[in-house]
Amino acid sequence: MAFRARGVSRSVKALALCVAVLTVAALAAAVEPARACSCVPPDPWSFLEQADGAFVGRLVSRRESGEGRAVLSFSVERAVKGKIGATVEVETANNGSVCGIETSVGRRIGLFLVREGGKWFGNVCLQVAPEDLLAAAALPAPNGSGPVALFVGGRFGPARTLALDSKGRTLAYGLGEGGSGLLSLCPGRQRLAEIGGGELVLRDARTLQVIRRQPFQLPGKRLPIASLCEDSAGSSVVIFAEWALGDAPFRAAIYRLEGNRLKVVWQGTAYLSSLNPGIAYLRAGAAANRLVSVDLRTGRVVPIAWLPLNPSLVPDATGKRLAGVAYQLVARSRVVLVDLTTRPAKVRSSPLAAPEVAGDVFWLPSGRLLFVPWYGRDTARVLDLTLRTRSRFRWIAGGSTLVGTTVFGIDRGGRLVSARLPTGPQRLVRRLPGQPHLIVSATP
Repeated sequence: MAFRARGVSRSVKALALCVAVLTVAALAAAVEPARACSCVPPDPWSFLEQADGAFVGRLVSRRESGEGRAVLSFSVERAVKGKIGATVEVETANNGSVCGIETSVGRRIGLFLVREGGKWFGNVCLQVAPEDLLAAAALPAPNGSGPVALFVGGRFGPARTLALDSKGRTLAYGLGEGGSGLLSLCPGRQRLAEIGGGELVLRDARTLQVIRRQPFQLPGKRLPIASLCEDSAGSSVVIFAEWALGDAPFRAAIYRLEGNRLKVVWQGTAYLSSLNPGIAYLRAGAAANRLVSVDLRTGRVVPIAWLPLNPSLVPDATGKRLAGVAYQLVARSRVVLVDLTTRPAKVRSSPLAAPEVAGDVFWLPSGRLLFVPWYGRDTARVLDLTLRTRSRFRWIAGGSTLVGTTVFGIDRGGRLVSARLPTGPQRLVRRLPGQPHLIVSATP
């Protein structure tokens, strides 16, 4: 039974455990059991708090003990709660129809236990996926409410993805080994495509439960740099990849992963500028000074403009403008605006505070721009379409994302921070568990 975020109150969860305890107590007292067993999958965090014991292990043997009961012997992989040794015996009903533990010899499970009369008791309603039980032992219980506002990727003990609400509270954990490298919300906002550890993991966007796993390997020593989920089912994911050695724009490629098939959409010499529905913008050529678009269906390349700078550019809602940040080592870094309504496109830029300023640019609903620097190299600022600064505020965080009129980021201490537009100030939301490094908005 896999944990699912159901928004069930703690009192209801407590009642569910009480029902399970009563069932075990009835078995212990040889009371006639019910004719059928039905129970909601347990919430591991609430059950762990209230259970007398819990462990992850494998069934070694079972024996009938009379009066409709059986004793199951488990080898213990990890005792999560209670004084449980290398092996443990658990008494239960002798079949699943009356809530007996359902597992086969050698199968790995998680199990919550009730202690009574010097014995351990359990039933199918206390049975849980081992990964969920281990996560409950390592991570705080989800305490958020409402729709998902943010996804955070990284390494969080047994999890590698978090779903957060608009107040930064945890709604769900995406369990898995290693860390998540790329996250892309699918159209319709029901599924999340996660890339990490050489596989694509498709998750339910609300619960982060795994829907599908697809291992893949990119040819030519390329590493995935960006991803884009193309359809609501998550059946097609576009990946931009670069050569793993060096930082020159060589051996770049765009792939489409459909099921277990990896297809080449485009390959050549370029840096990625941005990956968007239907189109990718690249800085092409050995000097990366030609802005081109690539049709993600046909692979057709269209020259747009010559760029004296090297910005990463994202389109506005109309697709008629691009904006981004040009990072420069000697001269002052600049915010760049590209008008696509002319051919060649018109390029305008405005200097930032200093060289070596990197950051993110977001389009605001008003048509203005939000520039967010990385780690305090400049101030965050709202700019109009002439690139004049209209407001600014102090911002010290890494990668950022925008949810409505609030910008969220992760600082060097792994803390979630936010600021209300247009003037901030930056404030601490919470300390995130583990090692977060990637943050993505769950809103359009």
